[in-house]
Amino acid sequence: MKKYLKYIIIIALILIAIIVITSLRKAKNKPEFRTTSPSFGNIREVVTATGSLNPYVLVSVGTEVSGKIDKLYKDFNDKVKKGELLAKLDTEILATNLEAAKADLAKAKTALDQAKLDYDLQAELLEKKMTPEYDAKKALFAYQTAQQNFNNAQLTLQRAQKNLANAYITSPINGIVVSRDVDEGQTVAASMSSPTLFKIANNLDQMQISANVDEADIGKIKVGLPVEFSVDAYPSENFSGNVKQIRLNPTTESNVVSYSVIIDAANPEQKLLPGMTTNVTIIIQARENVMRISETATRFKPSKEIWEQLGYKWSDDLLLKAQKEAYASLAKAKAIPAKTDTTNFNQKKYGKTKQEFSSKTISSSGKAALIWVLEDNQPKPKGIRTGISESGYIEVIEGLTGNETIITGVNTKSGSETNNGTQGGPGMRHF
Repeated sequence: MKKYLKYIIIIALILIAIIVITSLRKAKNKPEFRTTSPSFGNIREVVTATGSLNPYVLVSVGTEVSGKIDKLYKDFNDKVKKGELLAKLDTEILATNLEAAKADLAKAKTALDQAKLDYDLQAELLEKKMTPEYDAKKALFAYQTAQQNFNNAQLTLQRAQKNLANAYITSPINGIVVSRDVDEGQTVAASMSSPTLFKIANNLDQMQISANVDEADIGKIKVGLPVEFSVDAYPSENFSGNVKQIRLNPTTESNVVSYSVIIDAANPEQKLLPGMTTNVTIIIQARENVMRISETATRFKPSKEIWEQLGYKWSDDLLLKAQKEAYASLAKAKAIPAKTDTTNFNQKKYGKTKQEFSSKTISSSGKAALIWVLEDNQPKPKGIRTGISESGYIEVIEGLTGNETIITGVNTKSGSETNNGTQGGPGMRHF
């Protein structure tokens, strides 16, 4: 009997050891909630785009006559005034044409005088019935033809004078030469389209950006919204501007529809050059010192597997009950007033008053979202209303006091992280 008792005790000890080891292993591999707490900070809703810098007015200066460039008076980056001489074409042929036109006009004038003399004589003789009516009408027709030839000669002279004047290329505006496309001795031919000789920008102290905004975001853009942008030439420096115009003409590329948004950009130091590529951030809404939480909290969705591993009771209607409970908690919650800190507000940068900028309101109802919080180490659903989101944060308009422990995901036994046990996307983010 003692012999059997000994074996029974050994087996019992082995079973106890197995149970203890299994329990310790389960406890070690048990998933844990990943949590966070609400914080206060600045948050804003933005639309990003790319664009290019251009002067407000960029005039292409061409020529209406053909010829060889005889002399250039202006070069790249030269400042010019309206009417100032930029270049001159070879005028030898044009001057010859003008002299020929003057000679033709003088010849036509002589012919006109002679025809008028003949007509006056025939008219006087006809009145005295000393010449046939046919000769009088013939003299009238000759006089009218001479008058037309004289008028045509005058037009030819004016054309020759204009062509000679057009050989002197002048600036149509005050500005700066940003492009010179010809050299002395080069021949230019004016045909259906005028060849471009120079490009002149009216003012580089004030530039504009043409940014392409996707059709999905264009509805958010309004004239006057503040804009921040950067250029590759100054990667550590931010520039500012305002939306000036939303152009109605769409462009389609690879089935993507976009619209051109024109942005004013001051350039007092003239760092910004025509043609630079810009990375544009249009600020739709901006809120300062508001309550915010991680966006992952609104995407967390429990699953049966994780719930049971954590030791919580699972039911098939758990998510439905959570939704109803969240509705109830949200209905009882008191709205949290927006805390707007305007101490460091840069009115000059954004071109708006503090009151105007902070009153970029979100609907008072916001968007309803379901999150899970830990209360007494128990996960509880909670309904909140959210506002704008940026960089992984989302604004909380109401539903939280700021002291909650919010579940954002689960650290699984393999050491990996997950937002929900089913890996199933946003789940019940909105309701």
